[in-house]
Amino acid sequence: MASWKIVMDESAFQFFVSSRAAERRKLLSAFDELRADPQRQADYHTKDPTGRVLSVWGNRPFLIVYWLDAFVSEIRILDIQRVRF
Repeated sequence: MASWKIVMDESAFQFFVSSRAAERRKLLSAFDELRADPQRQADYHTKDPTGRVLSVWGNRPFLIVYWLDAFVSEIRILDIQRVRF
């Protein structure tokens, strides 16, 4: 089975690169968790305008919005937000 890859939309990438080093390390760790278990239970689901189901995962202090493209083994990260829990 192919290894899952992380693919980020531009806004998620901009959030990542503009974060402090400690936050980037935390996000990289979260991405590793997703790659290890892409089918993990999300905290909740929503849909995009096309009807695609999006997973939302709270990994303090971030919310990570993504969907799985199983055909090419990609975890497509659409958005990352810093939130207060």
